[in-house]
Amino acid sequence: MIWFVGAGCYHPDMLTIGAIKCLKMADCVLYDHLVNPEFLQYTSGDCECICVGKRGYHPSFLQTDIEKLLVKKDKEYDNVVRLKGGDPFLFARGSEEMLYVLDHGCDCQYVPGISSAIGALGFAGIPVTQRHLSTGFVVHTMHTQDGKDPLDYERVARERNTQIFFMGSHKIERLVKNCLAHGMPADTPIALGSHLTYPHQEVLVSSLGQILNQDLKEYTSPLLIVIGDVVKEQERLANASRLPHFSKQVLLCSIDNTPWPIEDLTLRYGIYPSIRQVAEIKTIFEEKFTLESYSTFVFVSRNAVESFFENMVFHHLDIRDLYQKKIVAIGSKTKEALIQKGILCDCVFSHFRSFEKEWTDLTSVCVIKAKENEYVYPSFSCYTIEETDFDLPEVSWDAVAVTCSRSLKILKNRGLALNTPIVCFAHKTLQKGKEMGFTNLHPVLSSKEALVQGILQLFGETV
Repeated sequence: MIWFVGAGCYHPDMLTIGAIKCLKMADCVLYDHLVNPEFLQYTSGDCECICVGKRGYHPSFLQTDIEKLLVKKDKEYDNVVRLKGGDPFLFARGSEEMLYVLDHGCDCQYVPGISSAIGALGFAGIPVTQRHLSTGFVVHTMHTQDGKDPLDYERVARERNTQIFFMGSHKIERLVKNCLAHGMPADTPIALGSHLTYPHQEVLVSSLGQILNQDLKEYTSPLLIVIGDVVKEQERLANASRLPHFSKQVLLCSIDNTPWPIEDLTLRYGIYPSIRQVAEIKTIFEEKFTLESYSTFVFVSRNAVESFFENMVFHHLDIRDLYQKKIVAIGSKTKEALIQKGILCDCVFSHFRSFEKEWTDLTSVCVIKAKENEYVYPSFSCYTIEETDFDLPEVSWDAVAVTCSRSLKILKNRGLALNTPIVCFAHKTLQKGKEMGFTNLHPVLSSKEALVQGILQLFGETV
């Protein structure tokens, strides 16, 4: 099955539930250049993701090659997703590609997306319709396969409803001069919207008679041109101007795949989050896994809990073998993980240093930990941390959040600037960060919720 899916307007909150469902079940994704690469986080780890995007005036995939690749991948996989920016049926060749794969015996489905003609313009403060100003709208393309100008300028000049022009970044002057030459009034409102819903979006509102007198170099593809009276409302309706931290970009890194509580970051504050699992947990099965020698087991993380119990099952042990043992958790999330295993902790400490100071009997303590971590006490190294193959966008991050010192080390090796504002856990990660040379560290309590709140506090919010 090939799923032709609309990815919406780049903005993280404009991806539909249907699109997310398709990405989660995808075995292969063929995505366009304008698709937000962060959307690929919804795919599984073994999903094949191929960028087949076409870019004007740049080397690109041929349309015929994309169509042949779709048929090829349909034979290899159960679910292939063709992910297109906006909606597949609005100037995205979705119908052409569907007809091609149907002619070649493939089954397929269409999953709509939010078109930039409505969603991106609305986000920028331009409603395509409004009573007393525009009772409808017309959508044009300024690019055709044969390269000829497709517009009937006499008809364009007579139109009184909103007109939206796609693919016109190099044809602004031609459009304006032809509209004026065919009788459209010079005071007709016009707007340019470049990279709408991106962090660096640009909007220019002007008139047909004045716009060519302005510097238009910043207004590059992807670009929408809008002509009509609705443009007058842009300044008051612009969404970004009411989002307190619009365009700020934050990086959220961890070594596990538990969700980050980021629901409000983009929707309420205008922050653009990028989530990366920079490493993954691999369970190590200890050859000598005897519990009799120890009276106290100290679990330093949720990962320690999971890998320890995997070892117990591997060695034919269960919860009964922990009878009369003291169980200590470092951090509330570790405590929660133990409760899920049916174990109530004897004590919970916010960090390991507190445990050492307050625990009276340290003679028969065993620490359940990662192989990479060193303690002076006997331990079971139940798991190891392996770096993943992740991409790190070349962005000047407004803030980075990390859950452990290992994440920080990996980011440093990938070239993260040492003066980047970093929100991290207090104590060990904070200390290691200082040793690595990071100069802008902001410690918080040990949870992803606290890290997200720390980012908001960094930006001046009271949470």
